[in-house]
Amino acid sequence: MRRTAAFFVDAVLVLFPLWIALEVLRIGSIHVFGVASGLLFFLYSSISEALWGRTPGKEMMGLKVYSLMGKMDLHKAMVRSAAKFFWYVLPPLDAVLGLASSGDPRQRLSDRISNTTIVKATISAPLPRKSQDRWIRVVRKS
Repeated sequence: MRRTAAFFVDAVLVLFPLWIALEVLRIGSIHVFGVASGLLFFLYSSISEALWGRTPGKEMMGLKVYSLMGKMDLHKAMVRSAAKFFWYVLPPLDAVLGLASSGDPRQRLSDRISNTTIVKATISAPLPRKSQDRWIRVVRKS
């Protein structure tokens, strides 16, 4: 349920400003909105998850993307966010295929492909990755 709520928060954060911008520019084509919203949602999710391990929606719901092998990077974030390009169809299908396949039922199919999963966040305040690394080094030196 948290993942679904996070998805809707992120969708509002991406789609509403885009809709306003297209209205101001007097671009009313549903096709333009479909392509632009998919591209924007994909970039928003990929960049946020690569840099901070979460989107604002996931942050609000106390979730974080975690890499099961190695560090979370842009490539993994892009693979797991690919379904968001077609945000109006593929995310539910991605979740159903994840449930239908063997393995952790909390993983979507794209999570399995990218070796990632969603975990409950342990850091309450969002910190940029460099700040977190610097803080960890300071603690280890103490």
